[in-house]
Amino acid sequence: MEINMDNGLIVNILVESMSEDHVTIIKKLSKPKRDEELAAELNVKETIVRTLLNDLHARSLVEYERIKDKRTGWYTYLWKKRSDKIEEYISNYLHGKLDDLYRKLDEEKNGTFRCSCSRVSLEKAMDTNFICPECNEPYVNLDNSDEISKIETEIARINNFLKSI
Repeated sequence: MEINMDNGLIVNILVESMSEDHVTIIKKLSKPKRDEELAAELNVKETIVRTLLNDLHARSLVEYERIKDKRTGWYTYLWKKRSDKIEEYISNYLHGKLDDLYRKLDEEKNGTFRCSCSRVSLEKAMDTNFICPECNEPYVNLDNSDEISKIETEIARINNFLKSI
């Protein structure tokens, strides 16, 4: 399936997981191009383009064909976008983000305590008999219902997006 690189949400996810420069390179590879062509189109140094391409290649989002110039003996690289892997990459990235959010949600739901200098989990508060070892103030149960709500909203948003791709 061809990923729509004009979809703002997809672009935002890719920018968040990599950088805007990476996404610019992916967009420019609507057809196969040499790294020199990309550098000229983007008006940046070839070394920067090659670094970005190699990073995208490490993530399996682009591939290349090595072509030898018979006259000079030098190799040139023709880079191609791997549209089939972009969806998989986004899905993997979002599943990792979901794992982090579920872990954070669990921590928030299982009790969070605070004092004037820190915020700790129920387990850490219990370990110190609900007294902060730094400031010697008692830990107070933190009302984190807003934070829990934000996390649950983000989880729902990501799950809905994953269902749509």
